[in-house]
Amino acid sequence: MVSGPSRRIVVGAAGYGKTTLLRGLCPPARARWWQGGDDPCGFVRGAAADDVRCLVLDDLPQMSVSELRELLIAIEGLPDDTEVSLASRRPLPWRHTGRPGRWTELGPADLACTVDDVAAMLAEEGGLTDPDLAAALHTATRGWPALVDFAVEAVRLGGPAAGESAKALAVGGLGEYVRAEVLDGLPDAARQLVADVGDRAPVTAGLCAALGHDDAEDLIALLRRTGLLVRGPVVPGLPDDDQVVPVVAQVAAVARGLPAPVGDAARGAEPQIAAAWYDRHGPPGAAAREHLRSGDHAGAARVLREHGDRIIAVGQAGLVTQLFTVLPEPERDDRLLLLQADALRTAGDLEAAARAYDELGAGRPELDAGLAWRAGRVAYQRGDARGALDVFARGDERGDTADTALLTAWRAHAFLLAGDTDSAVAEAREAVHRAVRSGDDAALATAYLSVALSLAVAGDAAGSEEHFALALPIAHRTGDVMLLTRIHTNRTFQHLQAARYPAALESARLCAAYAQAAGSPSLQAIALGNEADALAMLGHYDEAVRRYRAAIGHYQRFGSRRFAGAVLGLAELFRRRGWREQARAAYEQVVQVASGTGNAHVLVPAQAGLALVLLGDDVKTAAGHADAAADQAGPELSGPALLAQGWIALSQGEAGRGADLATEAARVARAQGDRAGLADALELRAAADDDPGRARAALRESRAIWAEAGAEVEAARIAVLASRTPWAGPDERAEGVLGEQRLAAADALADRIGGGSGAAVDRPPVVVRALGRFEVELAGQVVPASSWQSRKARDLLRILVGRRGRPVPRSELSELLWPDGDAQRTGHRLSVLLNIVRGVLDPGKAHPADHYLAADQGSIALNTATTGVDVEDFLEQVARGRRLVEQEALPQARLVLLAADQLYRADAFEDEPYAEWAGPLREEARAAYLAMLRMLAHTSRAAGQPGAAVGYLLRLLERDPYDERAYRSLVRTLVAGGQHGEARRAFDRYAEAMRSIGVRPPDRDLLVPVRRAAAPR
Repeated sequence: MVSGPSRRIVVGAAGYGKTTLLRGLCPPARARWWQGGDDPCGFVRGAAADDVRCLVLDDLPQMSVSELRELLIAIEGLPDDTEVSLASRRPLPWRHTGRPGRWTELGPADLACTVDDVAAMLAEEGGLTDPDLAAALHTATRGWPALVDFAVEAVRLGGPAAGESAKALAVGGLGEYVRAEVLDGLPDAARQLVADVGDRAPVTAGLCAALGHDDAEDLIALLRRTGLLVRGPVVPGLPDDDQVVPVVAQVAAVARGLPAPVGDAARGAEPQIAAAWYDRHGPPGAAAREHLRSGDHAGAARVLREHGDRIIAVGQAGLVTQLFTVLPEPERDDRLLLLQADALRTAGDLEAAARAYDELGAGRPELDAGLAWRAGRVAYQRGDARGALDVFARGDERGDTADTALLTAWRAHAFLLAGDTDSAVAEAREAVHRAVRSGDDAALATAYLSVALSLAVAGDAAGSEEHFALALPIAHRTGDVMLLTRIHTNRTFQHLQAARYPAALESARLCAAYAQAAGSPSLQAIALGNEADALAMLGHYDEAVRRYRAAIGHYQRFGSRRFAGAVLGLAELFRRRGWREQARAAYEQVVQVASGTGNAHVLVPAQAGLALVLLGDDVKTAAGHADAAADQAGPELSGPALLAQGWIALSQGEAGRGADLATEAARVARAQGDRAGLADALELRAAADDDPGRARAALRESRAIWAEAGAEVEAARIAVLASRTPWAGPDERAEGVLGEQRLAAADALADRIGGGSGAAVDRPPVVVRALGRFEVELAGQVVPASSWQSRKARDLLRILVGRRGRPVPRSELSELLWPDGDAQRTGHRLSVLLNIVRGVLDPGKAHPADHYLAADQGSIALNTATTGVDVEDFLEQVARGRRLVEQEALPQARLVLLAADQLYRADAFEDEPYAEWAGPLREEARAAYLAMLRMLAHTSRAAGQPGAAVGYLLRLLERDPYDERAYRSLVRTLVAGGQHGEARRAFDRYAEAMRSIGVRPPDRDLLVPVRRAAAPR
């Protein structure tokens, strides 16, 4: 939703959604609308006379400066807090009127749909969930809302083929709409410019002037402000060139009778003029395309030979392939054949690229360095580390040229894929030396990048960042979008490794934008996988699954076994969520795929993850996978294997070995800068440590790491585990309640292994329920009345619960239980009852006698540390909620208080309404309940949920019908929500209640809405 100040101007061509936007911002129920007529100034003056505070003047015609000035003067006469919106298909020259006021202009870029919007429409209207199709429709329409609607409808009726290109879409209803509502409404000169420019890009004033448009600057400004001329995706470091919206360009070309696809000679002089202009000013890809359009094959081939590598580097591999296929055979020399193979590889057609490289001799035993690094990259992009290293080994490394530097750099990448970090670092450093001596910028940047990535995997974050910083300015200077994508992809890896998940998500999305601009499916797949990794750790599981599946689809379409990395991400997501069967299936798929490629980066964590998900069912098989992971892991990759072995040792009763493995896993994680691995190692350490203090500290540190990383679900899971330990105090138990709620919201489990972990011992099996009807549960089952043998035994436990763990003198207990009894006899009876209660709470005698009830010669007390009591939990949570409210942590307070509300079934000891011993705790709990309702009303209002606040206040008044604060809050909440009838009825009840107890009734000013203060002039 676009939002703006109280004075806004909305400009865009027909179909950009101006009216839809304004109906959302200024609903007709509260706004006065002008939608045509002769006197907009009179409309404004009439609204002022009627004290209307929200005006919309929609579909204003083209206005001169003087006409618009008069309108703005009329608007200035309105009260300052009047909301005014103007909308027009033509730019309004408000900046030239001398009356800027507080206006803000919203344009086509603010109104356009995003790719995600298009994807949602495709799914809703056509039942299609194809991210590539959504991206194609967005590219063709640039998100122009009405054109998106037509495009989605065309796909719904004609299938995905109907939306494959702008040319396919520019027919039928969409074409008619563009001609009638968009092109016909333009000035003749602007319409002619759109026709002349067509699908050429970039569109500049110089090009338009060369094509014969003397007023090009003004026409371009008009087309930009109305949304016909749009800029490419805003990606840092890349030019945001102007281009006519592709489907509009197609419609304009058809209307003019000049369809000019690449390869067909176009009529008129425009292609020759454009080719000459682009030859002089760039970019070379546009020049090559225009040469071909004009029939100048030699000129197109010349541009490709001279600038083909750069055309691919700036993201136009598809254009190179398109141009190559229509060049006549005599022009296709080895230089262009190699360029075509590079373009195919970049575009993700790995099979075709491999065939093209083979035709150039890639199958020979010895290769020149240039062919070797190119052909080896095909295997690398497939995820085949061994195959890539085999090809690289056949390359001629003599001399320090750009090609030998690139060969060495890519061999470093392949060693990393194979898990040989030491060799990767050595090769990467050698690549830098060769690149420096060669003097080639592209080779040097690639070499710096290989060092940065190798050092990142080796755990040298500072050295890695230093080399990223060296590569980045070269990539920006050369405009190499492929290199920029790879640099930011590897920076995303660093963020993920350091558990900086919000930063990783931002970086991954930047990578996705670069990868789309680069036209590289392999890099798009990597970016999607990294984005999914960040989303998964941030707890956005459903979105992460969609991204993983999209990445898998990208990889599989171009035949790369690197899809195993995305499947591994899915497996990890399922495991961390506690969904063990789905995790197992995904891990097994990864092991099967990665075993034949030597990709240790996915094989080791897959084997370790498989061990963890099998541990609850088959310890022997799990141990085999853990050992296999350890055998295949180098020092830098050993962390997951150590953790798996540690949990297995713990499950077999080898706590000492588990602790040692946790310590080693923590050391590896620290060396690698792997904070997630460190948090996991601390969790294992807590499970293996028999010292409560050290275990508590380890869990707290683990939780702190996850919380700092933004991994809320992981932090919540650790909080739940800590709350289930014997040493958990009130704060741990309250945080555990919050954690349970967060896990439930994420549909995740605290126990990821099955059968629990050493750190997650269940809370004591005895739970006493004193809120409402008194009950005792053992291991989740209510103790039947027959087990008590005597009602007095239940009464004894009730009294001890009522005293909240404080020792009660035996004489007092005897008096409460047998008011008229003989003290000598009642002492013996009390001892009998004590034994009965102990037998009920611990029928198997698994604990010492005083585990639940502590007794000496003078007193008896309930041990609340080993016995769960619902009223104690309730009071603890309300107290914690109050502390959070006082700290103004209202969202967290609301969650705690909601959990407390679920506990309060009824008043304490509801089945003992007249017992004196029940009164103090009952009143304390009731007072806490009323305070809880008041705080829930407050936190609900702060959360923007006035309806919930009203409900809590009504419940409070049901308990206390004379609570003046609750009445005032209820009336104010209803008035603020616009429920004036309900507010008046609540006010009347309030007044009647006060009169009935002799209190002065409230003032009716309470019913007056609070008006917002006017903005200063």
